[in-house]
Amino acid sequence: MNPLSEQIAEISKLEPEKGDSFDPTLCLVINPEQCANDDPVNTAIQAASGGVTAIQIRSKTLEFRPFVKIVERITDALNSHNVTVFVNDRVDVASTMQFCGVHLGQDDMPVCTAHKILGERAHIGLTIRSMNEARNALLEQLTYVSIGGIFPTASKLNPDPPIGLDKLKEIYDYLRMRNPALPIIAISGINEDNVESVLRTGVDGVAVISAICEANNPELAARRLRSKINRMKGVENYE
Repeated sequence: MNPLSEQIAEISKLEPEKGDSFDPTLCLVINPEQCANDDPVNTAIQAASGGVTAIQIRSKTLEFRPFVKIVERITDALNSHNVTVFVNDRVDVASTMQFCGVHLGQDDMPVCTAHKILGERAHIGLTIRSMNEARNALLEQLTYVSIGGIFPTASKLNPDPPIGLDKLKEIYDYLRMRNPALPIIAISGINEDNVESVLRTGVDGVAVISAICEANNPELAARRLRSKINRMKGVENYE
């Protein structure tokens, strides 16, 4: 029996809890191969100390057991931080973690299937790239949606052209009309220089990759981003 099948067999014994509510303000996507200091756990700790509110762990190369180990190390290290942890794509990995959610792309496992494996209370995020995907998304089953990619990025191979701020605003407005309470974030190519223009579209937060992961000081990079976001939101302090 493969690891995913084993986890499905055990789902009746262990259903993940949502825990604290998801905060979409500043999300970090960590690719273990992309961290400037070669230590994704240290990057996660520094980012959380700098104000990151959610972390998504993504790897296209790690096998099941090494991936699980990385997720375990990061979730253990963030135990004292109020940070929601997601695994990108890998429902099999997420299913081994009681308090870990999953972020899905349009070509990944359907959201309803992921809920059957992880439990109805599991955190699940979904990438939305177009109005058609926005119309078809099962928003009531999602913790949040991520719209993108907004700007060009070298962090991920993306065959689709960037959608830009105008399309981001169009998709955001439509999703907000469908579900006024659902957290909506933007992703791809977002950094300290353009984060304010992204937030002016109305999104609740942003997800970044290289802006923090490739920084020499991830905590300072996160703190500077969080400071700009707070000013845009009219928040004086997040600590």
